[in-house]
Amino acid sequence: MPLAVKRLVDVMIGIDSNFNIEDWLIKKANEDIALIEMDIDREKLQLEQRIHRLTSLANRLAPEDIREIPQGQTNLFDCFDIPLSLKHLTNRIEEIVDIEPHPAGTFINLLPDDNCDDPLLAVTAQMMLIIVQEKVGSGASWADLDDLFSPLLGNGIAPEECEEALDHLLMTGQIHEVDDNCFVPDE
Repeated sequence: MPLAVKRLVDVMIGIDSNFNIEDWLIKKANEDIALIEMDIDREKLQLEQRIHRLTSLANRLAPEDIREIPQGQTNLFDCFDIPLSLKHLTNRIEEIVDIEPHPAGTFINLLPDDNCDDPLLAVTAQMMLIIVQEKVGSGASWADLDDLFSPLLGNGIAPEECEEALDHLLMTGQIHEVDDNCFVPDE
């Protein structure tokens, strides 16, 4: 046996006369296997979330156009042109749409990039960022998952939305994970 192992056995026998190195090694091996299994499960969950997020993005890139007409079919409204008396109304509607922004734009502008059009993600991520900043600003070293999720779940936001907002904040670098499930805002 290596010298360090012999010293460990001598010390442990001094503490507990029934110490058995084989039993101790088996116990340590089982503990390490349990830790590795938890790490693998966490990694699998993160990858599943990422796949879900990528699938959602892919679906957004190629949305199904429900207005497409199958070949060989025609719509009654395609058979007739808009009368001149109504054409000026369509022009006015187009002008109004160009002038007045959609109310969801307020929430979408909370996100730092232009690659997202999900107002719920924007609001959830912003609320989560505020929670982390307030927690750390009040003297705490970090905010944990319960600190982040509890207020949002209390407001009726689904856990999946909370996880997506957390992933978004981590990917954009607005918050950082300093330990398992311990988060701090970007400096």
